[in-house]
Amino acid sequence: MRKNILLLILVLSIGLVTAPYFGSWYDKISPQYSGWMTDKNAAVSFAGFLVSYVFFIPLIYGLFGIKKNKNWIIWLLTPILLFWLGADSSHIYIPIILSLFGFGLAKLIQFIIFKLKRPNPPKIQG
Repeated sequence: MRKNILLLILVLSIGLVTAPYFGSWYDKISPQYSGWMTDKNAAVSFAGFLVSYVFFIPLIYGLFGIKKNKNWIIWLLTPILLFWLGADSSHIYIPIILSLFGFGLAKLIQFIIFKLKRPNPPKIQG
């Protein structure tokens, strides 16, 4: 359990760092506007944090998660998906695709690492 909480802290940290990049990408798809308490940069960064969170949760937990990591992924993504449904339901396909992409990328990396760790034994000709 402690490892999963540390992974969540890692995801949140990476999400904060990459939020402006993901936000500028998401702003091209769904323009963000300034509100009565925020400016446009804050709205873009917040949207970018949500997008990066949805991408990195399945990626990091798929790579490093232990016991019941799929349950952790589902529980951690559910509030964000519900928030997304309320805020921007016309683009709900984006977090679904990003989470599937993150999960697939984690599986691909695990497969590559598995192949590199266990090379095929040389064939002895005789």
